[in-house]
Amino acid sequence: MKTKPCDCCGQAVTVAYRFQIAPSKTWRFACPACLPAEQARPGYRYGGTWKGARH
Repeated sequence: MKTKPCDCCGQAVTVAYRFQIAPSKTWRFACPACLPAEQARPGYRYGGTWKGARH
């Protein structure tokens, strides 16, 4: 199973959520623990779920 580092806390996770915060066009990944804080930010845009078990 693959892991990916969370762009918010740096923890290696097997499930990460891809998102953007406007006006930035950069895609970032958040772990399930960090996602609620990112969703609360203005300009949040969901971009999909990355799962290490599938890759």
